[in-house]
Amino acid sequence: MQRTGKLPPIGARIVKSAVAVALCMVIYYIRTLTGMGNGLPFYSAISAIWCMQPNYETTRSNAGQRTIGTFIGALFGFVYIVGVRLVGMQESLPSYILASLMVIPLIYSTVVMNKREATFFSCSVFLSIALTHSFDEDPTLFVFNRILDTFIGIGVGVIVNNFRFPRKYDTKTLYVCGIDDVLINDDETAAQYSKVELNRLIDSGLKFTISTIHTPAVVVSLMKGVKLKLPLIVMDGAAIYDLETKDYLATEYLPDYACNTCERMITQRGMNCFVNIMYDETILVFYGDLENPAEKDLFEKSRELPYRNYVSNRFRRYDDYELVLYITVLDTHDKIQDLAKALNERFADTIRVTITDSEYDGYFYLRIYSPNATKQNMLRKLKDFTCIKEAITFGSVKGECDVLIDDGGGNATVKKIKKIYRRRSM
Repeated sequence: MQRTGKLPPIGARIVKSAVAVALCMVIYYIRTLTGMGNGLPFYSAISAIWCMQPNYETTRSNAGQRTIGTFIGALFGFVYIVGVRLVGMQESLPSYILASLMVIPLIYSTVVMNKREATFFSCSVFLSIALTHSFDEDPTLFVFNRILDTFIGIGVGVIVNNFRFPRKYDTKTLYVCGIDDVLINDDETAAQYSKVELNRLIDSGLKFTISTIHTPAVVVSLMKGVKLKLPLIVMDGAAIYDLETKDYLATEYLPDYACNTCERMITQRGMNCFVNIMYDETILVFYGDLENPAEKDLFEKSRELPYRNYVSNRFRRYDDYELVLYITVLDTHDKIQDLAKALNERFADTIRVTITDSEYDGYFYLRIYSPNATKQNMLRKLKDFTCIKEAITFGSVKGECDVLIDDGGGNATVKKIKKIYRRRSM
């Protein structure tokens, strides 16, 4: 993806980080007034910032890492101080060498306890004690304050990060969104912002799902990091797929006679096709001789994707157990148009033929579906599955969605979802 050159917006997490740091400073100031001012606000502020994460799960994980790391580092720091005092070590150089050697058992202990993620924080706490306060009059007081400072920062960070102004949301409506030019555009920053904001909305109760021409494998790749909890409408309405159970909840197959005739018509024109067949919850993509560079490149890029298995036609069984979801052809404009015309004349309304642009210059996709394999039909089924009566669709094709996205999508789409999600609850 190419960057557009626009600066990313100042998000809520940036503002919350500043608020958390300010609160840590206020708490430190109050501690100084009450005679508890031996701590350092620096450690509280760093801990608070570390807990500022896009979602609650990451915040909790980071808080746990920081807590465990602080305890381990403080324990080793205390042992180090006691050891230095017992042997009467007064010189800086020997104490620094000893501190360096102590790093070995410190890191090893995190490995043994299977807390590798806390290694950095353990070392940070230990070294802050050993290298800067081992010769203080009462270094154990610093150990105590170091732990207290960290806990203050973690508490402030978790509270501020998870704070939401009380408001009502529209949690009874299903929000159905496309991907290309709707959620995803060419702005990498916008894509990341969209995913973070979507997760926040989903965590607050937004019933959100995807309706797309893509396969589950492509959706997983494009929407990586988004908490897609509800089933997806995939393959342009040929199926409903549940990411959590990895099951196809509903499918629409091509009639056998139509599939066989379509494949024969494609072959007679010297063209190849990819036949997507369902075998026991697994999609096998059968292919013949790859005739052009575009489909060869598509094959090489797609064969390693999860949820899809490419198999040569010579291993195809052609039996009654074949359930064909759809057929894909990738070829030049003239060939695609000629094939589409022939298919429509031959089958009329007994199949559904679509033509879309491809990522290859001069080449187009032609896909053949069951006439019942539509996004609208699958949306009705999805509403039945989820027991949701009302839905709002977001798309880039005029006349096929409730909310038209004609500004490139990305951030703008998520903001529209957010606005409607809040407004409809009022």
